[in-house]
Order: sequence, then C-alpha cells, then structure tokens
Amino acid sequence: MNKDFIGYAIMVTVALIWGVGYTAIKICLEVLDPFTLGSLRFLFSAIFFLPLTFILWNKPTRKDLILIIILGLSGVSFYQIFYNLGANGISAGLSSILISTEPIFIYFISVGIKKDKISFSKILGIIISFVGIIFLFWYGINNSLEFISIILILMASISWSIYTVISKKVLEKYDALFVTSLSSLFGTLFLMPFLVNAPGEIIKMNSLQIFSFSFLVIFATFLAFYLNFKGVQILSATRASVFYYLSPVFTIISAYFLINELITINMIIGGILIIGGVAIVNK
Repeated sequence: MNKDFIGYAIMVTVALIWGVGYTAIKICLEVLDPFTLGSLRFLFSAIFFLPLTFILWNKPTRKDLILIIILGLSGVSFYQIFYNLGANGISAGLSSILISTEPIFIYFISVGIKKDKISFSKILGIIISFVGIIFLFWYGINNSLEFISIILILMASISWSIYTVISKKVLEKYDALFVTSLSSLFGTLFLMPFLVNAPGEIIKMNSLQIFSFSFLVIFATFLAFYLNFKGVQILSATRASVFYYLSPVFTIISAYFLINELITINMIIGGILIIGGVAIVNK
C-alpha cells in the first residue's frame, strides 16, 4: 500500500477523532464542570502517559525540564481550563472553528521571539481570519456569556500556540512521545486541585456522558496524539497539518447528530473565513 495513502488515512482519522472530541467535551460539560473535566481527563490519561515516560525516559537537563514544565502548564493546564470554560458557553462547532486559529498565534509568537520574517501572504491570511472572528463576534453573540466564552477559546488557542513554539526547541533533543507524556504528567499535577468536586459529579453521568468521557481519554487524548506523530513522520509536519482543517467539519456534523446543534449560516461564513485565512498562514 502506498506510504502517502497510509499517512493521509492516519491524518483523516486524527482530524475525525479531534473533531468528534470537541463534541464529546460539550456532552461531558452537561454534568461535569470545566475544571473537573480537565483534571479527570488527564488523570485517567496518565494511565497511558506514565508508563511511556518511564519506557522512553531520557533525563532532561534542568533548563529543558523547566521548559517541559511550561509545556505542561500551557498545553495541558491552561489549555484545558480556558477551552472547557469557553466551550461551556458556546456551541461545539463554533468552539472548534475558533480553536483552529492556533497557527495565527504561533506565527505572531514566532515573529516576536524568533524574529521570523514578516510575510505578505501570512499577513493577508491573518487579516482574513480576523475578519471571520469579527464576523462571529458581530453576528454570533447574543449575550455576555457568549462574548466571554469566545475570548476564553481564543486564550486556549494562544496557550496551545505557546506550547507548540516551545515544544519545537525541546523536540530537537528528545523523543516527541516522551515530551508529550512528561509534559502531560506535569500538566495533570497542576490540575489535581480541581478534582475536589469530581465524586459528586461522576455519579450523575449517564451512559452517553460516560462514553464521551471515555472517548476523550482513550481516543482524543492518547490515540490521536500517537497517530498524529505517525502521520507527521510519514508526511512531514507541513503536509500533515492540512488535515487539521477537517476537524471543525467533523465537529459540526457530530454535534448536529449527537446533541442537535444547529448549523447556522453565520457559523459557516465565519468558519470559512477563519479556516481559509489560517490555511494561508499555515501554507
């Protein structure tokens, strides 16, 4: 079988899992508060990440360990808190569209920290995406909760962008799966104080919510990360990243069928502008 075809199949699977994962988060938030969901999700994911950390152990230097701790804070702790809080107030489809702005913030951070050259095409893509965001702000907000929720999702996007930029430096020295596992464990430790309400909320979960949570832990948190690494390894990061734009599509479809979320024309227009702009930035 063609190697590229396998890579494409893997990345479509990753986009599907992460896309449905955003809907699963929305389902879990019906009974779990945002802090409990984030802490529980990564507590159970530690079952997979802890053995991998020991198997792949490569003692990091003190400086690199600090960077990996920052990865845990930005890519797990802050990301989970901001995203779950934001997703609680807007639709799963809109959340997935907004979180796809990550490449824009990665570009801003790279220009600021690494002094990357400013590209006209990337600036054009950023402008198009921000027009889409403004469009969603203007036509998609009905109350203050939705406004705050959109801001929180964008903060989650910034948190993940910081994670991505810092991880590039660490990944020059260490195995990707090792860095992911160790940073996830540190991020989990910072989330542990939020488990205080977990027992009372867990007993209220119905079968769909339990299935959704299990999907998040096994598929969206562990399996998709592993498959993503394999896809990038086969196709290269640039070619693999194109498939991330499918995630909002899978989110909107799964949210429509699983939780009856409406697909609005405003969401479609704003989504096309944002994802189109991001595609230009990420080209």
